[in-house]
Amino acid sequence: MAQRFSSSLERMQENQATPSLAEEFGVEGEWSMAVRHRIRWAECDLYGHVNHTAYLVMFEDLRVAHWRSLGQVLRADQAGPVVAKLEARYVRALAFEDEVLLTLRVPGLRNTSFTHDYAVWKNGLCFECKALLVCVKDGVSTPIPPEARRLMIERDGAKPA
Repeated sequence: MAQRFSSSLERMQENQATPSLAEEFGVEGEWSMAVRHRIRWAECDLYGHVNHTAYLVMFEDLRVAHWRSLGQVLRADQAGPVVAKLEARYVRALAFEDEVLLTLRVPGLRNTSFTHDYAVWKNGLCFECKALLVCVKDGVSTPIPPEARRLMIERDGAKPA
């Protein structure tokens, strides 16, 4: 399950008396959510490197956890986020059984859409991605639910456009 971190990486501490997650994984910047992940064989190609599509699946799980942390549900009769655009940058290869940290932040939002920044960390940045998400209900864009909007601004630091 994803852990939520409200303002800075200094709060991204494990329950044990170990170094902060930021130091452990070489994370830079502020992130709203973070979760540890061990690379599975199913996420790798023939050579044991993470397949380019696997990163997007990892972030789908984080995206769902974030939506739920906003007090929202994912059901056909409710407004929910749909990925409208993705922009990915692969920085360094990862391999089977690497332990990484997945992070998410919400840099901005509009009336019916918001953005997510994602990153994978292991001794610094390995992968980063920007996603434009549109809130949809009954097949059409709809305003972001008020409670989700409030939390993205107050808790996650999203900047309204």
